[in-house]
Amino acid sequence: MRGHRRCGSFLGIVWTLILSTACDRARDAVERPRADTPAAVASTLQMLPIPAGRFVMGTDPAVSFQNGFPAHTVRVPAFRLSRFDVTFDQFDAFARATRRELPVDEGWGRGARPVIHVSWRDAQAFVAWLNQGTGRHFRLPSESEWEYAARAGTTTLYWWGNAPDPDEANTATNAGRDHYPHTSPVGAFPPNPWGLYDVSGNVWQFVEDCRHGSFEGAPVDGHPWMEEPCDSHIVRGGGFGSIRRGMQVAARAAAGETWNSAEIGFRLAENP
Repeated sequence: MRGHRRCGSFLGIVWTLILSTACDRARDAVERPRADTPAAVASTLQMLPIPAGRFVMGTDPAVSFQNGFPAHTVRVPAFRLSRFDVTFDQFDAFARATRRELPVDEGWGRGARPVIHVSWRDAQAFVAWLNQGTGRHFRLPSESEWEYAARAGTTTLYWWGNAPDPDEANTATNAGRDHYPHTSPVGAFPPNPWGLYDVSGNVWQFVEDCRHGSFEGAPVDGHPWMEEPCDSHIVRGGGFGSIRRGMQVAARAAAGETWNSAEIGFRLAENP
C-alpha cells in the first residue's frame, strides 16, 4: 500500500466518499483575500514548514533527457513553502492594488485556479509588494528547495511512485480524477506526503534559479544558482499538458524573465 492518502482510491464506496470530502475541504480551505492589501493576501498563503535535510537531486541522464543531471546530494536548510500555487484571487488583489493589468485567464476561470500568464518578473513584483507591505521575506524557492519539497522524502520518479497517474495530478491524460482539459482549482488533487498540492501537473512553477543545462557546478547548500547574464529561469513541476517526462519530480524547463504562458505559474517560499 502506498504511504500517502489518496483521494479517489478504490477502497470501497464509503472510503471513496470520505476521501473525496477531504479533497473538497482542501479546496474550500483556499481563502480569498478580504482586501487588496499585502497583509490580506499574505494571510491566505498557507506557508508550510519544510524541515532541513539532505536529498539526492536529479537523476541519471538515461532516465529522461528532460530531467536534471548529474544526480548529486544537496543539503537544504529549513524553510517554508506555500501549500498551493499562487491563485488568481491572490495575484488579482496585487494587480488591482498596484494598478497593473489583470493577467489573462484564457476563459478557464479565475478565483482559486493558479494564476497564469505571469512572468518571472511579475512574480518578483508580487513578492516585493508582499514584503514591503508586511515586513516578511517571501521569495521564489530555489530549484533545489523546490525539488526537495516536491519529493517529500520519496526517491521515485513521481512522488507517488514510478508511473504517471491521472488520479494524482492534472495532466494531458484527462482520465480518472483528471477531468480538467486545462487548469484545475488548486487543491483538486491529493497533496504530496508533506502536504503540498500541485507539485506535479496543473502549471509549471517558476523558481529563482537562472537556466543551466545541467547540474555541473550547481550549489549543494540549497541556495539558488544565479549568474550574469541571466535572461531565463528554471520552471519545475510539469503542467496540464504534460504526460510522462514533464510530470517527473526531476523534470526541468526554462522561460525568459518576461515570458508568460498559460502553463506557467509560481508558488512562494519564505525563510523560517
